[in-house]
Amino acid sequence: MTEPFRHTVEVHFYEVDQAGVVFNAWYLAWCDDARMAYLAARGHGLDWSRAEDTLPLVRHAEIEWLASLEAGDHAEIVVRPVRVGETSFTLRHEIHRAGDGLLCAALTVTYVAVGLTDRVKRTLPLSLRAALEKDQQGSP
Repeated sequence: MTEPFRHTVEVHFYEVDQAGVVFNAWYLAWCDDARMAYLAARGHGLDWSRAEDTLPLVRHAEIEWLASLEAGDHAEIVVRPVRVGETSFTLRHEIHRAGDGLLCAALTVTYVAVGLTDRVKRTLPLSLRAALEKDQQGSP
């Protein structure tokens, strides 16, 4: 079985709001970084995007907050594909507090393939689709 991709972040003081917890927008930023790291680890980083003239952009995001993170905490984001379509794919991002593994948030984000030069939706390149499907199925 393929291990899920994991990306670690440190909670910085500037990411925390007056309530003493991470401001909600940072969860999306962290997941965007995790998505880029995930795709790069699968051979589909920014250099690949430039060569293919395609980049997956956020189409829809859903966030479920379950527990708080505070400044100084570290979080591990587990990234898993849950759907692969013709022009888009959906990733589930689970944000766990490092140390105790508490699930703090779960984000489901749908990305659509868009041309870098024309900004028009396009079909997912076959190599990207294959990498996502392999991870979705948990193939070795």
